[in-house]
Amino acid sequence: MKKMIRGRIASYLMGLSIVFVITLCGASAVSAQPQNPITSMIETERNDGGYYTIIDEKKNPIDYTARILNKGDEFISAKNMRYQITSIKGDNAHARLLGKEAEAKIASPPINSIWSQLIARRSTPSIGIYHTHSDESYIPSDGAESIYANGGIFKVGKVLDKKLRDIGFEVNHSRRPHDPHDINAYYRSRRTAVELLQKRPNALFDIHRDAVPPQVYAANVKGQDITRVKFVVGRTNPNFQANLEFAKQLKTAVDKKHPDVVQGILIAKSDFNQDLAPRSMLIEVGAHTNYREAAQRGAALFAEALPEVLGISPRVPTPAEGPESRGAWRAVIWGLLLIAAVLFGYLYMNTGSVEGAVDQVRNLFSRINSKINRKE
Repeated sequence: MKKMIRGRIASYLMGLSIVFVITLCGASAVSAQPQNPITSMIETERNDGGYYTIIDEKKNPIDYTARILNKGDEFISAKNMRYQITSIKGDNAHARLLGKEAEAKIASPPINSIWSQLIARRSTPSIGIYHTHSDESYIPSDGAESIYANGGIFKVGKVLDKKLRDIGFEVNHSRRPHDPHDINAYYRSRRTAVELLQKRPNALFDIHRDAVPPQVYAANVKGQDITRVKFVVGRTNPNFQANLEFAKQLKTAVDKKHPDVVQGILIAKSDFNQDLAPRSMLIEVGAHTNYREAAQRGAALFAEALPEVLGISPRVPTPAEGPESRGAWRAVIWGLLLIAAVLFGYLYMNTGSVEGAVDQVRNLFSRINSKINRKE
C-alpha cells in the first residue's frame, strides 16, 4: 500500500513538473528575455551635441551619425560598399573598405522557424511601431529638437502607420513615451516592444531621428523633398545575423522601388532590443535639422517597399462609389418594384382576389423552374 501511495505521489509531482516546464516555455515565448546589460549600461548616442564623421582610407567622408561608434562597427553605404571602423580620433571615425556587399535576396524566413510559424497564423499581415526616444523632434517644423514625451517623431510614426494601413497591413502603433532621453530609455521601451511582439507582427520598427546637419539626409525623390532613412543594427545580440539580413532585404526592396531613399545600414555595438525578434529594426528618419514633413514623406516611400519584403500583395484601392452610381442603383431598384407592382395588379384584376394573385405568381415560378430542370 505504501509503495502505491509513494508511486502516486511521484507521478503527481512528475505531472506538476511537466506542467511547470510547459508553462515556463510558453511564457518565455511572449515575455521579455532577461534584461540584457548592454541595453541599459551602454550609451548609444552622443549627448554633447556633436556627431561622428566616418572617413574612408582616402579621407573621404562616407557617413555622419550622432550614434556612439566603436572600433569594429560597420557601415554599408547607399552603394552597398561595406566599411569597418578601425579607429576613432575625436569626431572622426576612420574606416577601411571591406568590399562590396552582395544584394540581399528578398525571401521569407524558413518555414520551420518559430518566428515564421507564429506569424503564419495571422490572416492579415501586421506591423508594430514604437518610439524609444519619444522626445525626438525636428527643429524647423516642431520648434525644438526635443519635446518631452510628445516629440515630432510620433507624427512621423503616424504617417508610416497610415501608409501601411492603406497598403493593407494591420498596424499596432504605440505612442507610449519612454522619457527621459537617457541611458535607460531602451530598458523602458523593452516592455513596449515585448507587448507589441505578443501580437505576432511580421516586423517591428523603432522609429528615431538622427542629430546631424540637414544635408546628410536631405534628398529629392520623384520631385518631392524628403529625408532618407537609415537602418541601424545592433551587433551585440543573438539575432544579429537575422537582423542584418532583414536590414539588407529592406534596403534592396527600397532601392528597387525608390532609389536614393536609403542612406545606408549602420552596424553598431549595442543591442537596441533587437534580441527580441529577428525582424526588429531601428530606423533613423532624417535628423533634427530637417523638416518633419520631409521625414514623413521619406517614411511613406519606405513603407511602399514593405509588401515585397514581407511577401504580401499591396491592396489595390477600390474607387469610391460616386453619387451618380448610387442614383443609378436606386433607379434600377425602383423600376423593378414598379414592374412587380404592375404585374401583381394585373393578376389581381384577373383572379379577383389577393389569394388568387399569389397562386398565379406561384404557378408562374413553378413553370419556370420545371422548364429549367428539363433543360438540365
